[in-house]
Amino acid sequence: MTMITPEQEIADSEELLSSLKNAISDLRREIECLKEQAMSGGEINETAAMKAIGKVAGLVGTCAKVETYLNDCRNRQAGIARGGYALDLAKARDQIGSKLDRLRRCGDTKPVSE
Repeated sequence: MTMITPEQEIADSEELLSSLKNAISDLRREIECLKEQAMSGGEINETAAMKAIGKVAGLVGTCAKVETYLNDCRNRQAGIARGGYALDLAKARDQIGSKLDRLRRCGDTKPVSE
């Protein structure tokens, strides 16, 4: 059985995101070539142009999903909840310890006479 660690999950997501960004760059160059053809009055293959434009929209959407997933992975690894909240357990432990110390000191005092 293979264990998937958070570090491996993040590395895989970063690799996927990089690959998607490269694909978007390739498509951008393809669309720029089509634009240059159109500006120079050349013949444009409408099917190829529409296909390239459709791919861009799909890839941008996929990139956004992968970026969101990658951020969620990083937040989970850092202990940050989905809403952006995190528990600082060390600070909570210190505060609880201080309050317990105060209660102990108060418990050691002599009772007040009526």
